[in-house]
Amino acid sequence: MAQSPQTTVAVPGGSFLLEPAGSTPIFTVEDFGEEQRAMAAEADRFMQKEVWPKERRLESKEGKAAKEMVQILKKACDLGFGQVEVPEKFGGIGADKTTALLITDKLGTSGDFCVTWGAHSGIGLAPILYFGTDAQKKKYVTKIADGKMVSCYALSEPGSGSDALAARTVAKLNDAGTHYILNGTKQWITNAAWMDVGVVFAKVDGDKFTAFIVERDTPGFTIGQEEHKLGLRGSSTCQLIFNDAPVPVENVLGEVGKGHKIAFNTLNLGRYKLAIGVLAAAKRSLAESMQYAADRKQFHTRVLDFGATRDMLADSIIQIFLGESLSYRIAGNIDARLHSLNDSAPDYVDQQMAAIEEYAIEASIAKVFCSEALDRIADRCLQWHGGYGFVEDYKIEKFVRDARVNRIFEGTNEINRLLIPGTLFKRGMHKRLNLYGAIGQLEQRLATDDFAPAPAGAEGTQLAEFALQRLKWLTLTVAQALSARHGVALEGEQETMVGLANLIIDVYAIDSGVARVIKRVAANGASSEAIVSACVTVAACEALDRGTVAARRLVESCYEGDVLQPWLAKIDRLGAHLPANLLVLRRAIAADAVAKGGYKLSSY
Repeated sequence: MAQSPQTTVAVPGGSFLLEPAGSTPIFTVEDFGEEQRAMAAEADRFMQKEVWPKERRLESKEGKAAKEMVQILKKACDLGFGQVEVPEKFGGIGADKTTALLITDKLGTSGDFCVTWGAHSGIGLAPILYFGTDAQKKKYVTKIADGKMVSCYALSEPGSGSDALAARTVAKLNDAGTHYILNGTKQWITNAAWMDVGVVFAKVDGDKFTAFIVERDTPGFTIGQEEHKLGLRGSSTCQLIFNDAPVPVENVLGEVGKGHKIAFNTLNLGRYKLAIGVLAAAKRSLAESMQYAADRKQFHTRVLDFGATRDMLADSIIQIFLGESLSYRIAGNIDARLHSLNDSAPDYVDQQMAAIEEYAIEASIAKVFCSEALDRIADRCLQWHGGYGFVEDYKIEKFVRDARVNRIFEGTNEINRLLIPGTLFKRGMHKRLNLYGAIGQLEQRLATDDFAPAPAGAEGTQLAEFALQRLKWLTLTVAQALSARHGVALEGEQETMVGLANLIIDVYAIDSGVARVIKRVAANGASSEAIVSACVTVAACEALDRGTVAARRLVESCYEGDVLQPWLAKIDRLGAHLPANLLVLRRAIAADAVAKGGYKLSSY
């Protein structure tokens, strides 16, 4: 059984906003052992041999018609990648979440394959794995994991994307009580043309949201035409159409009327996995484009040597380092909770779901941060290609096309941004998180002016920690201001909720990076970790600068006149511009990446 060492503790979800950086250990890629690294190397070799050379073929009409992606998917399953999270009693490896995330990381370097893989062995398998009866698991889990059956996940509909619970597909029990009769249409279903089995959501009697396991040969069930997509053309995306389709009662997944538990927990799992998958695509885009920019000259100078190019490169390296840090942190936290559970407990599944749901805020942050980082990085990489980036001679145009949808599926980034502060406030009100206690402690600090100035001559991680703490206090102040102004109506103030979410996202990303750097410095010494220290210093200082401005604008949207001034005074007290030559640090980050040929701040 592939398991990562326990290097973290099960802190409450959302607590990153309330605690000093590095106060609790986090899991990082540096913690992987030899067994995990060997699995990762095998997955990497598989992608470079079986997928990368065939990408253009896979997205062609001929490749789609020949179902070549299915053949590759089954090869991946033959190598054991489909069994990573499957318990040993079903023929799987029984690995933990960090190991599973590592495999997703390596399989994420091709968008077409990654989305096909994720729909099959991730969201297409997890609902059965967690919520299925013993009979359902025996019937489907091993076959899906081995690639004998291709799976899919059908939640979205033509009229309900982000609002999944507004689904119109219905199910009604027949008079004999043997089958549910399904009617309706599912939209944007990955693997649809190739599916042998799928997890389908419908409302029993029109109101009881329920999950079903549906097989391809079900009478009255048909698959629509392939969608002609901007990107991910090598994957299959079709409608699933149900016209009086009978599904056996034994194929109800979980409980009737409890399908929302399956849907939302599956999305939480999918979000942080998507995050690491898109980062893998970002690393590949960067490496291939850096090689092009090294070969291409303008004005007798390599494109890679222009200062403007290197500034974009430095920002890309920083984004990947932070995204990598926060994604593995989530998996490590979930593992810490799962490792403490008793798998013989009667409510073991509920406990597992609670462990995953605990980090719903972090999962939404990961999805937003990493998908937007990929978009920025891929766009810059295309820019380095000049006009050649706009044609099919180079793969960067494909990388850009494939990247765009990541901000839409697994919950749009707008929906996820609303979930982040919304969930934070709810947990504070229900005492799951000491949010209001932390705000009260900050008020006491403000009253007594208990704020240490930036340490004289501070640099590196020390400067990053100072900036990060100020950013956390600013975020808490904005949360207090918005909550005081709007109360429970804040949920309807989407513009301000999104603004607050952006602050929280910055906090979690930088907090994860700082915690990782602290851990690396403790293990290797400060001199050998100068570049990662530079990354978090630049990120923290720049986030504090924009966070101070954003905080002022957010409270100005809520208050005016004499009521506004005390809030602005708090922000002025908490915000602090830190003198630092970030240009020098950015140049060092870029030079290191050029010397090493891409993102090389971790090796696994």
